[in-house]
Amino acid sequence: MWDFKYLQSAEKYNEAEMKTRDRILEMTLKLFNEEGVAKVSTNRIADELGMSPGNLYYHFKSKEHLVEWLLRRLESDLTPFMQSGDTLVALDDMWLSLHLSFEVIEKYRFIYTDVDFLLHEFPRCGERIRNMTLSAVETARTVCSNLARSGVLKAEGAEIDDLAFQIVFTSTCWSTFSRLLSQQDASAPGYAAYHVLTLLSPYLVEDQRHYMNYLRGKYLK
Repeated sequence: MWDFKYLQSAEKYNEAEMKTRDRILEMTLKLFNEEGVAKVSTNRIADELGMSPGNLYYHFKSKEHLVEWLLRRLESDLTPFMQSGDTLVALDDMWLSLHLSFEVIEKYRFIYTDVDFLLHEFPRCGERIRNMTLSAVETARTVCSNLARSGVLKAEGAEIDDLAFQIVFTSTCWSTFSRLLSQQDASAPGYAAYHVLTLLSPYLVEDQRHYMNYLRGKYLK
């Protein structure tokens, strides 16, 4: 028979271990976002957490391991948007999805601002980022096709392919580009979402342009 007290003890240990892993990942994310991956060592992360490097190493074997886990969290947070392509049939739907996805991108912005370093130094992570980007292009293509079928856009074939590419290109590069702008709110999810949405402007049917004008008034005051 199972020892109930032993099971309770093991459960509490696992819970404490998970909390420690979460603390490490949250601190790592904070430092990577603020200072960049190249400048932050595992010793620095351990020091900020008030733990020994050996304790951190017990949970995460290297900086690459930390990046991999943060990538997993990014993928998990973006999954609802990746899976929503078939349900987005209105400009409102796309606007909300973009806004929420930019909140996620901002949370993990180091992955986008340090992408060159990650591709070069951590090939496994680079492969995950490439696959994630390709999936995003496919999702954007599905969304644009649905908007065209529902009468929101006048676009087809190569036009839809180009739109999907530009949407993901702009979304992926926004974190870096926003640093070059003087506006304090340049990185705000609503501001970013509006500018990605304007890529659809040349293809919008007339009545949808009114909603775009509403967004312009809201985010470009």
